[in-house]
Amino acid sequence: MESIEIGKKLFEWTPFLATGFLWNILISLLALAIGTVGGGLLVLLRLSSHRKWALAGSALTELMRNVPTFVFQFYLVFMLPESLTLPFSSVSLPFPSWLKAALALALAVAGFVSDNLLSTILEWRRGRYQDALLFISNLGNFCVIIVMASSAASVIGVPELLSRCNTVINATGTTQIMLWVYLYAMVWFFLFSYMVTAGIRKFSSGMQRRIRS
Repeated sequence: MESIEIGKKLFEWTPFLATGFLWNILISLLALAIGTVGGGLLVLLRLSSHRKWALAGSALTELMRNVPTFVFQFYLVFMLPESLTLPFSSVSLPFPSWLKAALALALAVAGFVSDNLLSTILEWRRGRYQDALLFISNLGNFCVIIVMASSAASVIGVPELLSRCNTVINATGTTQIMLWVYLYAMVWFFLFSYMVTAGIRKFSSGMQRRIRS
């Protein structure tokens, strides 16, 4: 397959692949939102004056931080039902795979936020405001990691970018395009990650200049 023909194929399939990448972003943003709230609650437990609550918060943080998200994902797929029935009602709501993937990633985010936010609070109390602001850049960098990890959702049937790359390869009927399709997907991830990292770095620099002034 010539390079011109490969370029045409990639261009034709771009809207299809772009929709898949939107799934990656949706899953990641949902995981960050849920995980940040969960991590904040863990921090409250760890700062509790009651030793049992503090130990429970630390234990949950260790669990969420050290178990691979891939394991969480499969656990949630098999343990959570396909649908949920509302209490005192016969209405049943679906429990889609993409939501289970987001919840699996949210557990990792919660562990990360618990550790980093606790350190941020302690540094802020000591008056080390510049060190406390590192939480923003750290969370931004972890956001990039979560976007990358969201591609694992393809194994449970979520039609994200990697899954759609495989669909494109099968639809074209040739393995010659395989390398280029995956390279194309890698460019999508790279550009998104670069823009997020650059934006977080610029925001953090601006905040640090305000604190110095």
